[in-house]
Amino acid sequence: MHTVLIVDDDPDDIELATIALEAAEPDINVRSALGGSAALALLRDGGGRPDLILLDMKMLGMNGFETLREIRADLHLRDIPVVIVTSSDLESDRKAADSAGANSFLHKAVNMEQFSRDIKSLLERYPG
Repeated sequence: MHTVLIVDDDPDDIELATIALEAAEPDINVRSALGGSAALALLRDGGGRPDLILLDMKMLGMNGFETLREIRADLHLRDIPVVIVTSSDLESDRKAADSAGANSFLHKAVNMEQFSRDIKSLLERYPG
């Protein structure tokens, strides 16, 4: 069973990602944090280690890239797979995600079925 942490500043996007994760793996343990600072606090306060982090790129306050850099700088967190999730199609954003240490880059599909398939593929790539 996977434990996935969704980090986003939009509760609706967290809900959609949760639905996609649960459709891909019914026994999944999904946790969420509203923003980068909240995610780092949760991760550092011993709230349990996720198998995978889905991290929104564009958030108010601490954005996804800043959050990812903090995760990669932390000896206890740096090896957790982090997937940047965004609606951006810009190649520059993909390169920035790679530079910040992202394991993968997932496009927020408008089509929920496609997003669910993409999520399922991620879970297979990063086993719990």
